[in-house]
Amino acid sequence: MRKKNKLDVLKIVLREGQLLRFELARKTGLSLSTLSYIVRELEDSGLLLVEEVQKERGRPSQIVKINPSAWRVVGIKVGREEVKGTLFDATAKPLKKHRISILSDMRNNDGYWKAISEIVGKLSCDNLLAVGICSSGIVEDGKVVVSHLMNVRNLDLKALLKSAFKLNNFFLMNDVDALCYSLSRSNGENFLVVSYGTGIGASFWKQEQANHIEMGHLIVSTQGKCYCGQTGCLEYNASEYAVLKNFLGKEIDFEDFAWNEEEKYRPFIEKLRKVASNDFNDAKDFYETPLKILSVTVGDLVMTLKPSKVILLGEGIVNPQMVQIVKKNVSEIFNKDFVKEVDFKTDLADWELGVASASVDRFIKQLL
Repeated sequence: MRKKNKLDVLKIVLREGQLLRFELARKTGLSLSTLSYIVRELEDSGLLLVEEVQKERGRPSQIVKINPSAWRVVGIKVGREEVKGTLFDATAKPLKKHRISILSDMRNNDGYWKAISEIVGKLSCDNLLAVGICSSGIVEDGKVVVSHLMNVRNLDLKALLKSAFKLNNFFLMNDVDALCYSLSRSNGENFLVVSYGTGIGASFWKQEQANHIEMGHLIVSTQGKCYCGQTGCLEYNASEYAVLKNFLGKEIDFEDFAWNEEEKYRPFIEKLRKVASNDFNDAKDFYETPLKILSVTVGDLVMTLKPSKVILLGEGIVNPQMVQIVKKNVSEIFNKDFVKEVDFKTDLADWELGVASASVDRFIKQLL
């Protein structure tokens, strides 16, 4: 019970940043005397700091906070265009960064492992609690099972990191789940995250857990051959690929777009985003049909999952009007008996911070 109470105290302080001692007692449900013993033990072990704040009258108040040097954690984002990592202290303050651009000839198991191992080597340090990695695609048990966009199959990062770095505290999650985790501290419970850009992903936060949804490859049409091999995927019909075709006024091979977006199509996408960002009315016609198709799938998820809010983010959400269009479409398409009033918003999230935070939550009990 003592260890459980210590873990509860540590996690609450970690989540809140800092708390007055009486606030910590209220949130934990512990008596002030019991809390004092636990805080003292955690302070003696170097995990917590206790600071006194002088009041104008009466006894000073005590603030309990995480000791920044208590541990270090690395968060790494693996994507089609780059692999980037950040070393954080125990308060989630970035200490060091390293990134590697991924070109087409590196999009394979060996290329990604070389980039990841270089970043882990650059960011490893003393007092390292864990390394967390988030990746696009399907991930299970420390392995990237498949990422069509990255041309990766069965990349066993858990085994590779253990062999190369003797690393046991490693956690792998999907990249949209990492965004969901990053947003959890500021958005409470029961929300849906939709990441929109050249790809589409989703994650649902419920019961303090990110639940991945392979949204981009839900079938929404009988038309359109996707790079994944299916026909009619949401990404083919509603991602920035579909918008770009409208913008350029011509067909683009989806597989060529998926493999060579950075090298061949990035200037056109950036031009499209700039137009939409400056004045969305100038780009509205290009987005109208793709956003309507996206709205139907978002509405289906809202009807099924019943989130309290929907957060749309990603490189492709370049103007707040896009969020309002999705909200309007959902309200018009779906019966209000099935889809209640839901808050639609956009937000900022950090992949590396999200997966680093998830890794700390997973391994923090080892510090006790």
